[in-house]
Parts: sequence; structure tokens; C-alpha cells
Amino acid sequence: MSEAPSPDMQIARTTRKSVYYTLIVVVVAATMLLFLGAVSYFRSIEIQEAGNRLSLYEKSLSDGLERFQHLPYVLARDAKVIEGARGIGLDQLNVRLRGFAEKAKLEAVYLLDSFGTAIAASNFGTKSSFIGQNYAFRPYYIKAMRGQTGEFFGVGTTTGRPGYFISEPILDAWGAAVAVIVIKLDMSGLERAWVDAGEKIIVSNDAGIVVLTSHSQWLYKTLVALTPEQRINIMNKRQFGNQPLDLLDWKKTDPYSAYIGDQRFIHVTGAADRLGWDVHFFQDERRIYERAALVSGIFGLFIVLLLVFAVFLRSERIRQALAVSQSDRHKLIIANKELRNAQKELSQSSKLAALGQLSASVTHELGQPISALRNYLAAAEISGHITSEKTLLNFSNVIDRMDNLTRQLRLFIKPGMEKFEQFDIGDVIDGAMALVGHDIDAAGIKMDCSSSGQKALVFGNKLRLEQVVVNLIQNSIAAMDGVEDKALNINTEIIDSDVVVSVRDMGHGIGIKKLDELQEPFHTTRASGTGMGLGLSISAEIVKDHNGRMTAENLSKGGCVFCIYLPHSDTGDQS
Repeated sequence: MSEAPSPDMQIARTTRKSVYYTLIVVVVAATMLLFLGAVSYFRSIEIQEAGNRLSLYEKSLSDGLERFQHLPYVLARDAKVIEGARGIGLDQLNVRLRGFAEKAKLEAVYLLDSFGTAIAASNFGTKSSFIGQNYAFRPYYIKAMRGQTGEFFGVGTTTGRPGYFISEPILDAWGAAVAVIVIKLDMSGLERAWVDAGEKIIVSNDAGIVVLTSHSQWLYKTLVALTPEQRINIMNKRQFGNQPLDLLDWKKTDPYSAYIGDQRFIHVTGAADRLGWDVHFFQDERRIYERAALVSGIFGLFIVLLLVFAVFLRSERIRQALAVSQSDRHKLIIANKELRNAQKELSQSSKLAALGQLSASVTHELGQPISALRNYLAAAEISGHITSEKTLLNFSNVIDRMDNLTRQLRLFIKPGMEKFEQFDIGDVIDGAMALVGHDIDAAGIKMDCSSSGQKALVFGNKLRLEQVVVNLIQNSIAAMDGVEDKALNINTEIIDSDVVVSVRDMGHGIGIKKLDELQEPFHTTRASGTGMGLGLSISAEIVKDHNGRMTAENLSKGGCVFCIYLPHSDTGDQS
């Protein structure tokens, strides 16, 4: 039994555990604090970067709106346009306006009379031509007729496409507005650029309605709820056609954060130069946490590596001290083990030597009387002195049993110097089968011999190895007594540098006994009088003399298998 740990050892273990737990708590707390600090730091950086990108998009939007501000002013002073305002040369003006639109890449250029009806347009002759349509309700017309430049964003009532409209009055000689020239800009190219860049941008008008965006599902949503007056005003202008102008699912949480749906973004906003529009830029916050997690992970990994290295150094010192302190103990254990093995081998050798001497003496003393008794019985049978067949059979059985016992003793006598030679193990199997084949047939056993097909050469005494195989086969025959499906398999194969002969049967097995017990002289599992228990002892000694070993194990489906391992002599080595 191992000794119970002393109180000092228990205190030391408790102290070590407390130190480990404290270190773990400190590392976790430090990592969490670093993570929170990193989140705050990277958030400020992301907000700054978002502000810089917002400035770029504000400028691109302003440039897009400013680009054609001068063109209506120039067209309003064009002689052909002025003549068209008086109803002169409208067909030629249509062609002229189409040329302007194509060169400047405008969606449309059109001329409205004093009543707001289009009398010339660049899209003349098309299904969506503006000619004949009245736009007197549009704010850009109303403002131009007052002598001012008009600006407006809305969905076209004729084309159904949104656009940015710029208008300029055409004045008569007295400075009164008699007509209006209008250009329409297509803003979809700007939106496509935002989409291609993978950005999340919203441009809202003064009422909080999304007029431009990188995500089509947000278009014409409202950032704030519209009042009834605002909705009436929008309907009168027909600014957004039949759009329901629903409220966008978004929420502002702090000056630089907002939710759209369930996703949180960094949100920065700035005012555009025209129309009272605001530009909103949204940046995913996941990048913040990814960068913070990376920094915290690197820090945590560094701390863990330091702790592991410290523990390794400490463990190494303990290991070295323990190795020194237990070196003598380990040597003593090995010495004791070797001594026990030597004592065991000496005891076994002594038993076998004594048994060999006894066997030689008993075999010599009993051999001649048994032979004489067999001769007397044969003579009595011939002379007719024994008339009962049963009596004759009983005497014969007794003599056979006595002869069998002396034969086992004779086999146990270890020869002196046998002749060793190289041969195929298959010859040993064939010789053994020739000796016990009739016993296998008489017992009704299904026999199967197989091999790997390779020539399995061994170096030894063929007759003594035959004795081992015969003994194993006889043991298997006896073990299958009373079994219905009797089967015996002998297989030969080469495994690594060994020739392996396995004898497999479907008998009762070896139970819970170990091979060492079965090899003890006079140990037997058979009924009294059927054997002396010397077969496996003899076989083990023979295999050992051939530098081999023998194993035995039970099979899962019943029976057992004995395996003989002998050195493979494929190179003719006779050492």
C-alpha cells in the first residue's frame, strides 16, 4: 500500500493549486481588460476612417450635382432655344436638344412653355417622350417662372425613373420668363459605384426620405416619420410617385452608432452642398471586434506561452530532482526483478532436471516389465489360456495406459547433442499429420492446413519440433471431446523475422489459466489417467531450445489457439 501524503505535502499541493487558479484569473482578467481597451481604441480609429470616407462620398455627390449647374443657363441663352420658346423651329430644336443630351450624357433636355407643357425634348419620337406632357406642378418649373434657377429631385412622372432636375428661365426683352429649359441627370451611375465599392451609404433629403443609396431595399424609406402635411406636399409635387414611404428599420444609439435591423454599424453623417441633403455612411462594427480579438488573442497566447515555459522549467527541475532521488530505487527494482526471474528459471530448470533424471530411471525400470507383460499376454492369448475377450481387452487397456505414461516420461528426457539442420517447417507439419492423422479422422474433426505460400525455413531438429506439433494437435483433439462442430486449423506464415505455426481448435479453451501454469510439469486439465500433464512442459523446453517462444489464448467464439514462433532462417544463418 502507498503511504498517505503528509500534512506538509497536502499544504504544498493546496498552495500550488491556489497559485495556478490565481494565475488563471489574472490572465483572464488582463485579457478581458485588454480586449475592452482594444475595442475602444479600434473604434476611435474606425470612426475616424469612416469620417474620411464620408468626406470622399460627400465630395463625389457634390461634384455630380455641380457638374451641370451651368448648362441650363447656357441653353437658356441659346438662339435656337429662344426661337423655340416662341414656337419657331421646334423640329430642329428637338434634334439639337438630343445632340446636347448625348454629348453631355444627360438623361433628358426639354423645353416647357409658359403653361408648363413640354414643346421640345431630346427624347422626342420615343414612347416615353416628354412632348405634350404638363409639368406645371413641379417645383423646378414654378421657381423658374419666377425668374430663378430651379433644382429638384424626384421620380419622373413619364419615365418612372428618378433623377435630378435643373431648370433655368428663358426671358423676353423685358426680363419676364416666357419659357423654361430643363435638364434631367441620371444618378444611378453614382449608386452603382457605391454598390461596386461594397459601401453602405444613404443620401436623405430635408424630409428624411432616402433618395440615393447603395442598397436598393432602403430606397424611398424614411429616416423619421413623416407628418400628414409633409405627405400632402409630396403628393402634390408627385415627387416619389406611388412609393409608400415607409419608415426604415433603423435606430440611432449614440452619436457614432446605429442599428439597421439587428446589425450594428458605425454611423457618421454630413451635409451635402445642395438641396438640403444629408449623406449617411455606415461601417460594419465587426472589424473592430475582430481586430480587438486578434490583439487580445496574441496577448493571451504570449502570456500562456510564458506560463507554459515557466511551468516547464519548474517541472524540469522537479523531474531532474526526482530522477536523481529515484535512481537507486529504480535500479533496486530492476535488480529484484532480475533476481526473481533468475530464481524462477533456476527453480524450473531444477524441476525439469530432477524430472529428467527420474524419468530416465522410471522409464528404464518399467520399460522391460511392461514389454514382458505385453509378451506374456500375447502368449496367453495364443495358447488359449484367456478365454474371455473382455478380460483380454481390460488387460490390453491397462498395459497401453502404462506404456503411454512411460512414453511421456521418455519424451521428457532431454537429449544431449541433437543434430540441427535447416529445413522447411512444412515438412514438420506433414510429419506430424502422418502420426496423428488417423486420430483426427477417428474423432470426426474437420481438418484445415494452410500457409502463406512462402518457403518457411527454420534451423533446428525436425523430430523434436514434430513432437511439439503432435503434442499440440493431441491436446486440441482432447479439448474438442464432446463438441458438436469439431474443427482444427494449422496455419503457417512468416511475420517479420519469425516463422509462426498456429494450431487453432474449437474446443473448450484454456479457461482463465495462463500459459506459465499450463507449462508446469504434471499440470493437466484432463481426467485422471488420461495424461500426466507433461506435454506442454516438454514442448515449451523444445521451442526454447530452438530460440523460439510459444503463446496461447482463448478465442472469442470458443476454443483456443497455440502459436509457435521460431526464427526465420531465410539466409541460411545457423547461429
